[in-house]
Formats: sequence, structure tokens, C-alpha cells
Amino acid sequence: MEKRIRELTNVEDFKKVYHVFSGPPYYEKYTEEELEEIFKEYQEKGYMYGAYRDDQCVGLIALERGAKSDQPVKYQDEKVMYLADIAVLDAYRRKGIGSQLMLYGVMQSKALGYRTLYLRTLEEGSMSYGIALKIGFKQIPNAYQSVERERMNGTMETMQNIFLEMDLENLDRHALKQGIQMAKSSQNKGREM
Repeated sequence: MEKRIRELTNVEDFKKVYHVFSGPPYYEKYTEEELEEIFKEYQEKGYMYGAYRDDQCVGLIALERGAKSDQPVKYQDEKVMYLADIAVLDAYRRKGIGSQLMLYGVMQSKALGYRTLYLRTLEEGSMSYGIALKIGFKQIPNAYQSVERERMNGTMETMQNIFLEMDLENLDRHALKQGIQMAKSSQNKGREM
């Protein structure tokens, strides 16, 4: 089984994976046009990588250059990368793919010269929250944001988000090493399934 992470350039691969946000815990509703707009924005403002298994895209990570102006976090330094999204298809979860993608995002951001990587996430029910903490992200104190989204059932719901960040200049190599071990052990467990 061929496994690798590479640049994600196919909008259909993106849409297939991004649809995981239509399931629990998010239940977000997207039109095909909205998904194409999100894909285009990620291409223009940053970088997208996909996790591929036997040439099928099963996960993605999207990174955007700079801090988002509509978020309650501010950075003096321009060398900030925003981890905009990370997603893995349901059938491939708990196999280490999310960890591999997040570690890849950390290493790519550092290699591109960024000093800080940050993300917005749910504290509960989010796959990214636990992974981020295990590899060395720290919660940004007093940084919260309510985000309103249309749900699959047509209702609007507000979700409370928190922010996490990682200092790429002073990477906690011990935490990163633990994250890599976690990804490897999850990957091995996934093979046993």
C-alpha cells in the first residue's frame, strides 16, 4: 500500500475529504460552489497537502500565510502561518494520518521560514485538538471566537472555538518527537485493523 503526503491540487480530492465537516461534530452544510471557493482561497493564500493511500486522497491539511484579520489573535511578526484546516476521511481515522498531516504542516511551515504556526479548533470533539497538544501546541490564553455555521439540517449554530499556537523557532523537540512516535504507533495500530 503506497502512502505519502504531497501537494493537493485536485479540487475533487479536496471536496471528497472536506465533506467530513458535514458529519459529526460539525454537521456543516456546503454547496459545491462554496467548496470550490474554499479550495481556490487555500490555493491563493497558502499551501494544501493531501495524504494519499494507493493514489486515493484520504486526508488534507491547509495552511495559510499570515494571521487572519477576523480572529482575536494578533502577531507583530509577519512570519506567521495559520493551520486553516485538517481533515481525514472517516474510514481512515485513528490510523495516524491526522498526526502525520499535522507534523508535516509543522515541518513545512518551519522549512518555509515561518516562526509561528497557529490554529483555531473546538476544545471538545475535534480531532485536531488532541493531536496538536501532543505535539507541542499551547493554548493561547483568552483567545476565543464564536463561529456561526449553517448545519446539514438547515439550522444555524454557533460553536465556541479556542486557539493554539506553536513557536517554530524554538520547537520543543521532545514534544515533537513524542508526536512522531504517536503517529507511528497509530499508523501501526491502523495496519492491524
